[in-house]
Amino acid sequence: MKAHIKSGVEYAVITLLVAGLCIWQLISSTQDGEPPAGKIVLLGLGIIVSCSMHCVFMMQLVRRTGRSFWPWFVAVVIFWPIGSAVLLALLLSEADAAES
Repeated sequence: MKAHIKSGVEYAVITLLVAGLCIWQLISSTQDGEPPAGKIVLLGLGIIVSCSMHCVFMMQLVRRTGRSFWPWFVAVVIFWPIGSAVLLALLLSEADAAES
């Protein structure tokens, strides 16, 4: 796998993990009752920023690999977790095929 594609995949996965962590913290903080408003706001901002950055990194990967932009834009932004998973699976399978 080329270095610029590998780094894009790594950044996309990291931002996806950050979004998942923020969502997990938000859900777990509601288990104990009413969480403080500041915590809800910070976790909400974390979710928005990490999901936005994930979409940006995924679209950079689409451009770098030469795929058509608009179908993948719809897949990644509208069908967020599924479109991202499909694109990452395609990129990783192509990298495995190229190494073989």
